[in-house]
Amino acid sequence: MFSSVGFTVESLSARLVPDKLARAGIPVLSAKSLGKTAVRITIAGKDRKKAFAILRDACYNIKDVRLRGGGRIAEAARRYAALALGAAVFSGCILFLQTRILKVEFSGSGAYYAREILAIFREEGIGTLSSLPADRGPLTAKILALPRVEFCSFDFKGGILTVDVETGEETQRPKSLPLLAPASGILEQLTLVRGTALFSEGDEVRIGEPVVENYSLFGEERREVTVIARITVRYEAEREYAATEEEALAQAYLDFGELQNITVRRTEKGYRIGGTARSTAASGLT
Repeated sequence: MFSSVGFTVESLSARLVPDKLARAGIPVLSAKSLGKTAVRITIAGKDRKKAFAILRDACYNIKDVRLRGGGRIAEAARRYAALALGAAVFSGCILFLQTRILKVEFSGSGAYYAREILAIFREEGIGTLSSLPADRGPLTAKILALPRVEFCSFDFKGGILTVDVETGEETQRPKSLPLLAPASGILEQLTLVRGTALFSEGDEVRIGEPVVENYSLFGEERREVTVIARITVRYEAEREYAATEEEALAQAYLDFGELQNITVRRTEKGYRIGGTARSTAASGLT
């Protein structure tokens, strides 16, 4: 077993890699800046698969991998070959993912329509890993049909779809809705600007359950308001993948986002990946 592995990471955000690995539970033995876009990192050999899966998922360029410690030359050669093959497969995956929607962000004065627009996307068959349709006419028309919406545009770069929505003055207000729990687990963070919270941080919530109601109390008077809040729910995630260990880890990060306390268990079909995940929902806040 190799005692440590050193590698160079190249990216505009390479300086953030040591902190990213540490937050994922991977101790960084050493880190040396090689300029504004590169950093040399050393970690324990047992953490290399997990670290490479995280960095490849985030589209970092990994190069000059060097293994240190025990192990035979033949074993090292086999692992280098596997890493090269994995890099080739990952490069192909990156080219594929660049044409697919990995995340949707909202901007403009109509960003509070995020939930309604995501519902429109589902109606049009658009979701995670979908491609943006060449004919966006029907999609644009449905968004423009929302109350007060006067302008809508799309910007797609690096797997991130940004929907810019602008609203104008109109007597009709957008429908006021409560903010629902995006997953079942522990309410880890609550940011409340407007509305009434039904739970506190640390409480257990269930998926689809109202966490912030769409009303406020003014003395003894209860008035309906548009919720402005953001919540983050921490939960235990687990899923089985019919793939190699590295592919299963990479897919788990796509499915659940950043995972902590990761567990990997071999199954008859492949690997079962588990860990602590977080899901965020917001209304009126980005």
